[in-house]
Amino acid sequence: MDGDNIPNDQDDDTDGDGIPNDQDIDDDNDGIADDQDANPTQTDDTANDHDNDGIPDSEDNDDDGDGIDDREEVNDGDPNTDIYDHDNDGISDNVDLDIDNDGIDNHNDVYENGSSAMRDHDNDGLNDGVDPDDDNDDILDVDEFDGATGNYRYDHDNDGLDDKTDTDDDNDGLSDWYEANDGNDLTGQFDHDNDGNDDHTDDDDDNDGILDELEN
Repeated sequence: MDGDNIPNDQDDDTDGDGIPNDQDIDDDNDGIADDQDANPTQTDDTANDHDNDGIPDSEDNDDDGDGIDDREEVNDGDPNTDIYDHDNDGISDNVDLDIDNDGIDNHNDVYENGSSAMRDHDNDGLNDGVDPDDDNDDILDVDEFDGATGNYRYDHDNDGLDDKTDTDDDNDGLSDWYEANDGNDLTGQFDHDNDGNDDHTDDDDDNDGILDELEN
């Protein structure tokens, strides 16, 4: 692949970028992280692969990578669900500037390592298609008020404002922008009491000494 005449399956630096495969998160340098790439040592032809998961759309049961079977999206009678609309907001991905509805433009929606996070609403490292809780509110997408295809799937504090338009996703009085840019590791977009534990792993989200399970 990198022109060094070493077969890919024997090459310890497949893409020739100077980073050994065992340290490289994208061995074939195709923009798809190895743990999400159907063939991590061979550049994939993504011209007919909408969600760039390495599976051609003709063989992929979930073309837009939202975790909802294409057949369901076609036949469910919901005008918002679409096989090429990842966040099912009624805006096709090809013209949607924020396809995972997290308030971050696609071109800026990246992980710390530079790989794309534009299909990962809560940016937890799991694309929405495999993440059972896209908005990190500890409620499974299928158990949200309006189900896996509704607005609450992307509404962390369940206040009726999806996270894309909500400037305070965890309802703590601090803007998401501030929490992302204040340089404090304890404050977080999805951490109501800012104790360093995201709400979905925190047993006491508001730090009042009463377990969440006893308050709800």
